[in-house]
Amino acid sequence: MQQIGKNQLSILIVVFLIGSTPLFELGIKAKQDAWMAMTLAAFAGLLLTVMYVRIQKRSPESELAELYIMHFGRWIGGFIGFLHAVWFAYESMRNVRDVGELTMMALLTFTPKWIVMLLILSAAAYTVSKGIEVFVRVVQLLFPIVAISYASVLLLLFISRLPKLSLLLPILENGFGPVIKAAFPDLMAFPFGQMVIFLVFWKHVSEKKIIGRGSYWAYIGVSAFLILMNSLTMCVLGPELASITALPLLEVVQLIRLANFLERLDVIVTLLLFIGLYVKMTALYMASVFTLKTVTGIAYRYCVLPIGLAIYGASFLEPNNTYHIWIGLDITLKIAPLFQVVLPLLMLVVGIRKKYKSAG
Repeated sequence: MQQIGKNQLSILIVVFLIGSTPLFELGIKAKQDAWMAMTLAAFAGLLLTVMYVRIQKRSPESELAELYIMHFGRWIGGFIGFLHAVWFAYESMRNVRDVGELTMMALLTFTPKWIVMLLILSAAAYTVSKGIEVFVRVVQLLFPIVAISYASVLLLLFISRLPKLSLLLPILENGFGPVIKAAFPDLMAFPFGQMVIFLVFWKHVSEKKIIGRGSYWAYIGVSAFLILMNSLTMCVLGPELASITALPLLEVVQLIRLANFLERLDVIVTLLLFIGLYVKMTALYMASVFTLKTVTGIAYRYCVLPIGLAIYGASFLEPNNTYHIWIGLDITLKIAPLFQVVLPLLMLVVGIRKKYKSAG
């Protein structure tokens, strides 16, 4: 069985959770209090991560589908595992479509979308076919680029004196209601609830004892970073402009001007978004393959191509980007808690009940 180390796990969590998150100004329904909604959702996501780790510790050598079967039985657990494999593939498809739309908007305006999506999915399929060790090594190579690029963007934003804290005022203008509505279920589901994917990958960590500690610290660090980026975007654009901008972070970076020399840094943000989308799409694709393999008994290598074709075909179902974003932010995020909260919580309860019965 292929295995990864504790540092590799932390890096994978960080790059995966960043993913395509900066593509959107999350929590905008709370206006200037979006950072508070992000903080609230991040705390809820941490509680979910604690629950996931506790479930994993019951059977450290099991993947998500094996945990479902262990808790719910071969048939019910297998069916739920199959549904989760389909859900992972669907979420991967959304990232493939995001790559196509981002390329059309920011880089190659006249290049057919189907070619861009085919190329990025082919790269993801090749990575998935090589297994988790190769994938995590690729993420390790990409991590310094991500870290240095985001650090440079933050530094240049402050040097340019673009952020204005006054745009975050007044705090709680309309009370806690809008903050809670923005945080639940949408922000909790994306990106924080997506930690559920690591119930697939934790089995492959060589040092099982550090899974909890390594995952918690990586999660807390990346959550703080995402809240900071969200706040800075709001401090530069303000709630009104941020709510109507298609790519808020891109808009922010385009405003950076230093001595009429350093400008047009949007290529850095575009590169970062491509890296994030590639990592997230590949991780979700791989999770779907692992889960389907466990449920059906079909060899891993034979699951890669059918799932890839399904992801590619499904990426054309949405007619345009407006519809794609609407489905993603208004429909998908209402279904996601079923897989991120309800089913894991049922596993936790069933496991406690079984333990209690056996002890009795």
